[in-house]
Amino acid sequence: MAARRSAQQLYDVFLARVINIEAVQCHREAVTDERMKRFFSEGRLPWSIGEFLWCLEAPTVPQLYMTPGPLPMQHARNAAIAAFTELIADIVNGEWIANGRHPATGVRHDLGPAEWKRTDLILDVRNGDLFEAVTYRPSRLLWSNITLRAVKQTRQKKERWHGYDWDGAWAYALTLRAEDQWDWTQHRRHKKQPLPAVRKIVEDKIKEWFKARGGVPDIGDIRRNITIPLYAGRRTRGKRKR
Repeated sequence: MAARRSAQQLYDVFLARVINIEAVQCHREAVTDERMKRFFSEGRLPWSIGEFLWCLEAPTVPQLYMTPGPLPMQHARNAAIAAFTELIADIVNGEWIANGRHPATGVRHDLGPAEWKRTDLILDVRNGDLFEAVTYRPSRLLWSNITLRAVKQTRQKKERWHGYDWDGAWAYALTLRAEDQWDWTQHRRHKKQPLPAVRKIVEDKIKEWFKARGGVPDIGDIRRNITIPLYAGRRTRGKRKR
């Protein structure tokens, strides 16, 4: 059963999930062009036909996401596109509920997953407007003033530990501590361990490892039993903490 949370403007969630993340912001200082710098604060796309228009099929649309020039900007763009794709996937999967105003009636409705699975969609992230596109330009407005609310899934206590391969996850986590696992031009290095200074980057990889095997444990459990001992430099995970 899911509990409702307060709605947030789509633009606020977009900035938090796509732009203000370490994988993007770590390239900010290397970009000197003033127009391109606005990408790091506002999510503008200075190399596109519409600076706040993000295509839901971004990786396959070169007309909208043209090569932005400097290499640091390309890295930042690629990281942002990956994060944007993940955000849309979370909406489709029901982790966020979108609510928008229908242009014909003016009435607000929750958007079902099918609304995000249409082809040729463009999202105006600044205004929260979802368009159907023609030749990569907005053509027909489908929903306007979209807001998002997170859905917190309640967990059954027995699911917190049972069924998860903690030993396998620890073995995988140890591989992340190898020097050759990270590009230090993209990540700030931890002071003591060959790991990114931002622990969320590592935790996201561990969550992906669990997800590929059927389910993701509580993030607090991952931190206590994987992240903390990993960053402490331990070779063994030790006794499991509940």
